[in-house]
Amino acid sequence: MDHWLTKDTLIHLPRLFEYLGYQLLRSEETYLLFEKSGKHRIIILTEKGYFYYTVQRPQEKLSASDLITTHVSKMEGAKEELIWDKVAKYYDEVVKIKSLLVANNPDPELKKVEMNFNHFHSYRKPLEESSKMELYQIAHMGPFTERIFLSEERDPLFPLFNLQNDICGYFHDMGTEVVPYRESAIGHSLWYSNIPKKIEGLFLFSNPKEALAFHKKFRLENVVYLALGTLNYKTTNILFQIQRITKVDKLYLSFTGQRKIEGYLRDLQLLTYLQGSELRLTHTDRTLMVRFPMGSDRSFTRLYDHIRSYNKALAKRMLEYNKVLNQNLLNKFSIVVSKDNGDLRVRLPIESQAIKVFVWSYYKNYLNKTVDILKPRSANWHADWENSCNQVNERKEVPLKEYRIAL
Repeated sequence: MDHWLTKDTLIHLPRLFEYLGYQLLRSEETYLLFEKSGKHRIIILTEKGYFYYTVQRPQEKLSASDLITTHVSKMEGAKEELIWDKVAKYYDEVVKIKSLLVANNPDPELKKVEMNFNHFHSYRKPLEESSKMELYQIAHMGPFTERIFLSEERDPLFPLFNLQNDICGYFHDMGTEVVPYRESAIGHSLWYSNIPKKIEGLFLFSNPKEALAFHKKFRLENVVYLALGTLNYKTTNILFQIQRITKVDKLYLSFTGQRKIEGYLRDLQLLTYLQGSELRLTHTDRTLMVRFPMGSDRSFTRLYDHIRSYNKALAKRMLEYNKVLNQNLLNKFSIVVSKDNGDLRVRLPIESQAIKVFVWSYYKNYLNKTVDILKPRSANWHADWENSCNQVNERKEVPLKEYRIAL
């Protein structure tokens, strides 16, 4: 009993995946792609036998016993049966099933690879000078070398990096939209430009296409551009790791979308993930509820005055269209502030201007030293750049500060 789970090399890993309900999505020369309940796993064959990895952690190679442990951890056991009891029992059952053993299965036509194999590297092709000339030129600028590639479909790919700085997918620029490429682990990674020796700012975008348009417009030096396709604990943790490494105090947020409200919603969501942030966000289909410590009297008073001014303007504008206030409708789209045990509770309607007012006032009065929020004049930076190219006098330099969120 000194050695436990020692028969992994006897288990035919592809057959075990099928036995556990995984579906084979793709069979390539060097790997097999399996999927179950939206989770993707890659099987490879090495000199030491079969291994697999998750798309979010290609650097971590796992074996049959790891797969069994993960599987049984979600199963109900007998009374007082612990995880190790369930693993041992299930493992013994597997190695007794002849159809799951290597000896009874021909090897799939897999080419043996090294343990550091990462199938995502096979998805990218280098940009060629003859194709997408403008993109080719940008890709050879300092910030973007090895940060832009081409897919098999000849579309731009932007590599996504996980916390261990391994590539675990790509942003795929399809022209009309930027989406995760194939089984990319976008919820566990982000894209970032090259890090210069001297760093003066970190700029956050919704996708790399926005970062490129922003760079074409401002040509900033000594900055790092980042793109977060998904905002969650994992992606923001990578962001803050980069912030610690670069020792940059201020973040520049410039989230955008097809409509301006998409950017403001992402701003608000990111603010809840800022390190040390006590801002909490919940939502229904009609409203957002934001809760945070009241802070200093000065911060609270200024935020409250901004919200009160907005609500007064909302009522005044309604009277321009209707002689009598519709109080129910007015309440629905007003911003409501209340106090609760030293916290402020703010109810926001899901409406662009209302969210903009709160985001602006909160960052202005609570975060102005650590965060700046930049917004294009159009819905997004790509559209802003295209519009400026079509206007004769628009290419004159405009200071970056002119793009700070304002009311």
